[in-house]
Amino acid sequence: MAEKHQIIREVRLFESYIKYIWPLHRRWARKHLTPRCSRCILPESYSPLQGGLCKHCRELDDPETNRNPHEKEQMQQALDSCLHEISRQHDRRYHALVLFSGGKDSSYLLHRLMHSYPDLRILALTVDNTFMSPVAMENVYEIVRRLGVEHMVLRPRSATMEKMFRYAITHLNERGCAGTVDQFDGDFFSDLARNLAATMQIPYIICGLSRIQVETILEMNDYITSFDFESQAREQVAGIPLHDVFDRQEMQYWWNGPAWPAERRPRMIFPFYIWNPSEAFVKAEVLRLGLMPHGDESPLITNHRLIPLMGIVDMIQFGFSSFEPEFARMVRSGKADRKHWLYSFETLEYAAKTGKFLGTAVDEALERLSLSREAVGLKGGKNVT
Repeated sequence: MAEKHQIIREVRLFESYIKYIWPLHRRWARKHLTPRCSRCILPESYSPLQGGLCKHCRELDDPETNRNPHEKEQMQQALDSCLHEISRQHDRRYHALVLFSGGKDSSYLLHRLMHSYPDLRILALTVDNTFMSPVAMENVYEIVRRLGVEHMVLRPRSATMEKMFRYAITHLNERGCAGTVDQFDGDFFSDLARNLAATMQIPYIICGLSRIQVETILEMNDYITSFDFESQAREQVAGIPLHDVFDRQEMQYWWNGPAWPAERRPRMIFPFYIWNPSEAFVKAEVLRLGLMPHGDESPLITNHRLIPLMGIVDMIQFGFSSFEPEFARMVRSGKADRKHWLYSFETLEYAAKTGKFLGTAVDEALERLSLSREAVGLKGGKNVT
């Protein structure tokens, strides 16, 4: 409990700094900052600016403007039909496995599914990657209690998680930590869920990835994975062969579609691909519904403990955060507040170049991974400079 309050206190102070102090401080910190697009937030180090605009904004690159206006209605009807049909199968103990992290998106997702599909038998699943925020875990237990949903926690061996993240962060691809470390994390917990669902004969796994994440991370343009996709075996992540990282026993964590009969292979559903809510809407809803206390909806509180290290490593090695393209697209689509994320990523860049704010969190993560600063491209000493 003391650790939770300490984390909340530190994050709220940091967010207050970003909101109230940084707008003034940034005037004196400009020598540390890369110019960013005046419409979205992409830095010049990622996309060269012309007239203050990145390539995407100059070309008015917003996929939302090119969508079929009836697409959302058609997909919603397909989702409703899918979940109502499976709900009528009364011989199943569970109809859907819902990935539940304790953050705002998965909390809103779980509540809306239970409200919109009351006959759907749900098993909420939390995958503890052993770096979870204690705030997120406390949210998990409190929310499942309030909603009265059945719940399970999977916690793989710490040694396996540490090995996976250590290898990923020291073998970054061109997409940085988002495309390597975060990709490993997401694919790993998705495959744990697939194996559990196949074992328990649960036909669907429901996940809270956003439309942008589905399109950029999974390279899909649909709300549900195909039968062909789920029939395959996972052999690599982020271009890294899994056998280079994991032993034979650990490989059993990963999905092996051919090992299961077709009728046992679950499909993954991404409702946010259809609903496409804004970040502000989801925050407001989880607070209105009383799903979590004010402040706990912040991703800085509920995200896992490698996030500060990932942000610093990206800034030092690439000159930008690998998560900026995703949030920039959200800004361009009107799904995220530009000023908030502009100031957040500017503050991260300032921290990376000066050693302010995140030094302790970075060192704690490195110690857990048995890595030195030099191993991830950072200079030695107590400051990240």
